Amino acid sequence: MASIQDELLQEQILKAALQLYQQYGLKKVTMDDVAKLLGKTRTSLYYYYKNRDEIFEAVLDMVVNDFVNDIANAMDKTESINEKLKVFCLSKIKITEERKAIFTSLEKSVDPDTQSTHSKTMMAIHKRLMKLEATLLKKNILNAIEKGDIKELNPKNLDSFIFIILSGTRGIKREMSYDNNFTNLNYVVNTLVEMSMRWLN
Repeated sequence: MASIQDELLQEQILKAALQLYQQYGLKKVTMDDVAKLLGKTRTSLYYYYKNRDEIFEAVLDMVVNDFVNDIANAMDKTESINEKLKVFCLSKIKITEERKAIFTSLEKSVDPDTQSTHSKTMMAIHKRLMKLEATLLKKNILNAIEKGDIKELNPKNLDSFIFIILSGTRGIKREMSYDNNFTNLNYVVNTLVEMSMRWLN
């Protein structure tokens, strides 16, 4: 079991790597660069990560976990399932936009020789993000059912409802991103959630 000190050092390694990725792009960052930024030796990094590919994947995991945790924290500040769903959609879109530069920097300088591996990694991370988001929604919806705020849902309907919320949110974000115009974001999200809530009730 990792000690608190080990966990802190791993977090420092990943944050340092992310900082360097954003500055120089993935291709140009080496284990030596990360170690130098931390004031550590390269050998000390190998205790936690075998190579820079492992660091890259761990950085992506960190970004995804932070992303979902921020959405969860925002949802926890509301009471009704209606408000929680609205906060989920709005937070997902806003945080995605705020952190778009992170993902852009991670992708912009990928070597063509490693493009295939990189694409597979990004797809795996995308699926992980979707799974975590679905789990977060499911937890909040089941809590609302338990409190009697909404009707019981069988597993198929629950999964379908979650899919609709996730797909609808991604669609709203994608379409508004094309014109970089989020003026009507609150109205559109409210409409999506209100329509969904009518079915739940």
